[in-house]
Amino acid sequence: MAARYDWEAIEGEYRTGRFSLRQLSDRHGPSVSAIKKQKDKHGWKQDLTDKVRQRTREKITRATLPPEALEVLDENDEAIVEYAANENTVVVHGHRKLLTRWRSIAERYAERLESQLATGKIDVQVKSGDVVPIDVPLDYVGKAMANGTAALERVVKLERQSYGLDLEGEDAPPELEMTDDELDARIRRLQESDG
Repeated sequence: MAARYDWEAIEGEYRTGRFSLRQLSDRHGPSVSAIKKQKDKHGWKQDLTDKVRQRTREKITRATLPPEALEVLDENDEAIVEYAANENTVVVHGHRKLLTRWRSIAERYAERLESQLATGKIDVQVKSGDVVPIDVPLDYVGKAMANGTAALERVVKLERQSYGLDLEGEDAPPELEMTDDELDARIRRLQESDG
């Protein structure tokens, strides 16, 4: 007798975007290929991902509030938005502080490699436990450069996300679409209004 699976539950979980096909298989029993066949046959879409993400944020925000604050927020959506924005600001500032530390580490790593390349020597510990200088091996330089650039690439990517430099579509600030002349004019207007 063929096993019966709760395809409605599987589809519902697939639509949330929270689970891979492998995870759905582990949770509900059918093979990955069986789930993929059902998905393709019935045109399942991961169309609830953004709604789940938004609702999760709302729940997290509300869970951190004392009961008296919840009463006020229930009557005022603007207060909820303001509270969430304040929390997000604290998180982003924390991320930026950590990213500054990681950038500093990457810079010190690059300086150390530059120093080693300038002298042509690195210190290594040999089997006897002694530390001796040796010529800088080329494979060491290649690996060090690969690791350093990979670390820097991650830091730069995270910094760009944290500062909103790679936003697209509705989330992108209008300044991203402005020409240099338009930006200069806007800066002048802002300076005049502040001064």
